[in-house]
Amino acid sequence: MRSRYVAFVLRRQDYLLRTWHADHRPLRLDFDVDRWLGLEILRCEGGMEHDVSGLVEFRAAFEADGECRVLHEVSRFKCVDGCWFYVDGVCRMEHPGRNARCPCGSGRRFKRCCSSMRRTAPRNS
Repeated sequence: MRSRYVAFVLRRQDYLLRTWHADHRPLRLDFDVDRWLGLEILRCEGGMEHDVSGLVEFRAAFEADGECRVLHEVSRFKCVDGCWFYVDGVCRMEHPGRNARCPCGSGRRFKRCCSSMRRTAPRNS
């Protein structure tokens, strides 16, 4: 999962398509994210040497169109001849809450970090 996240960050379509299971692989990918901010692995099941399938639940924060969003996905993987391939995932988009930790990994609250950088007009005192 981490290698696929890095491939999205680096826009490595070749690697992403090569690690996508052939039965589910798209013809091409669109990279519509301006900037990736971080990956948090929430849960892993299976995926060990003797397993034939596994799943990974993760949250990946990103910036697109001037907004910070979080992709929350449960991904399925399948092992074929000793190599792991992404099959599919169930995902939803989330917006960070103002008082949540900022998804960029700064440790600060979102309202005091990346949210404050998105203001377009100065605030009146």
